[in-house]
Amino acid sequence: MSERARDLAAIGLLVVVTVITLIWFDRPLIRGDGVAYLAWIDTLVLDQDIDFSNQLEKLAPVNSYQIAWNAETEKPVNIFPFGVAIFQGPFYAAGHAFAQNGIWNANPDYFYAMQGVSQAYSLWMMIGANVLAVGTILIGWWVARQFVGRYSAVLLAWGVYMGTPLIYYASISPLNSHNPGAFAATAFIALLLWCEGTLQHSNDGRQTHGWQWILLGIAGGLMIVTRWQLLIIVILGFGLLSWRKQWRGIAIAAVTTTIVMLPLPIVWNELYGSPFVVPFDAATGGSFFGRPVNSWLVLRETVRHSPIVLFSVVGVWFLWQRSRAWAIYATTAILLEAVVNGSTLDWWGGETYGMRRMSELYPFFLLTAAALFSYTPVRTWWRNNWKLVTRGAFALILVYTAVYFTAFIDFTWTNQLGVFIESPEIMLRHFWSQPNRWQVLREVMAAHVGPVAWGMPGP
Repeated sequence: MSERARDLAAIGLLVVVTVITLIWFDRPLIRGDGVAYLAWIDTLVLDQDIDFSNQLEKLAPVNSYQIAWNAETEKPVNIFPFGVAIFQGPFYAAGHAFAQNGIWNANPDYFYAMQGVSQAYSLWMMIGANVLAVGTILIGWWVARQFVGRYSAVLLAWGVYMGTPLIYYASISPLNSHNPGAFAATAFIALLLWCEGTLQHSNDGRQTHGWQWILLGIAGGLMIVTRWQLLIIVILGFGLLSWRKQWRGIAIAAVTTTIVMLPLPIVWNELYGSPFVVPFDAATGGSFFGRPVNSWLVLRETVRHSPIVLFSVVGVWFLWQRSRAWAIYATTAILLEAVVNGSTLDWWGGETYGMRRMSELYPFFLLTAAALFSYTPVRTWWRNNWKLVTRGAFALILVYTAVYFTAFIDFTWTNQLGVFIESPEIMLRHFWSQPNRWQVLREVMAAHVGPVAWGMPGP
């Protein structure tokens, strides 16, 4: 079998395992913040404008905070980013075509009451979320492949994704900015790896062309319009290229990024009367950002809810052995994102599975973990057993994560405290203390997630 055929076999395995995992937890229901993104997609795809008057009426049954009234501009506004519409727009158009023809229209009254639109729309949003997740993991496989073998790359790309909040935001909560944000960020890092060149597994004379720099800029721009906090990663990436004195590439990518992100200030100016605002502040009169006093808690809770990132924490040292510039880039990006997220009004992210606002750092978690996996120890015993120890420990953490995610699903729909999530210890104790835990879990799954629940998924 040729090398290409072996790679395709590994990729095929990765796709199959990813799709099965996602379908197992998929839920075609748009709730919470997802309604705000739904409003953006609906107005951009169907109305082709940024006037939310129609959406205010259409989504009235579920609009509680998503679409607000701006007294200053006397317009309905949406404080959430619109970049998700770029990724999910085609899927929403498909959902609209299905809805118009009465296809995938189970329990219409229920879906209108729960999300404001029929089942066809949310089923296609779910498919779109799955496609983005598969795309992110496939690009992640290429990133990991620069360090390790093809099947170790499969384990890493799939495992790091499933070990972070992205699994929740690619399946149970299918319409959000984290899933497309992670896709754009992973594409940006992969293109940066290609264009910068120093960490490529094999550099067989491949040259970087203008179109690759343009793609890098497009990925950077999409990151910003999807989740503007990711601007930090883009700026640091351009800083890495400056260190390498790749001025031509920086110029092409920076211009492209600027063009792609230009709609952001234009839209904010139309909605809020100023191109550079914090939408939450402009819409509510409050202050979304303060001092970053909770940054340490963001980092702590990231590890508590996603212990798979421990491999990334350790992996920074191993990445340093390969490239100090990339180790500094990864570490600085993670720390600065923690600083930004630790300064927000709701640093924990509200009703969220894990530290969702850190989930777009997936490519950095993957990159550093791959550096750990690729290390070759000097001592004989460690050299002979390094793969067994690292892969085995990684697999054990994944088993724990699966149990923890299961406990979370059980807890969020069965606890009597009226809360969405608690500490891992409390949720695990809640799950294991139930004498009929597996029967309860089956009932919860049948009512809320997975194919059995798609006809009427519980909120």
